[in-house]
Amino acid sequence: MTLYSDAYLEHYADRFIALRLARHGVNLAQYLAHPERYEARALEPEPPLAAQRAVALRLWWGWDTGLAPRGDGGEATGLPENWQDWRELLAQWRADAEAAEREVAHLPRRNGAVIEPLHHHRYERRNNSNFSKRGA
Repeated sequence: MTLYSDAYLEHYADRFIALRLARHGVNLAQYLAHPERYEARALEPEPPLAAQRAVALRLWWGWDTGLAPRGDGGEATGLPENWQDWRELLAQWRADAEAAEREVAHLPRRNGAVIEPLHHHRYERRNNSNFSKRGA
């Protein structure tokens, strides 16, 4: 444990508070050990708070996917009209998948996979060309 003089501690503790380094994830003990290393962080923008980060992630998710939560009145909150709720999109995809499965439900299956029954055979059922009988 390092001991600091009162003047050193007061000076750098005041600077620590003025630079708002606690917002950057630095504690006073780390700052006192290497003040020059952490003072550059004071020039960087402060990271967002947890509530701000949650809102930003929700907005980015809506922008990236084109899906946004709807308000109570059915309109998107602050978003374009052509965006839709992700629940509606999932319901639409499920309905499309069920319609596609209904189209192939009548086809014969083997082990769950759709097969096409063959209408020809490799060998004829009546083999009239038996060469062993003719002595060939």
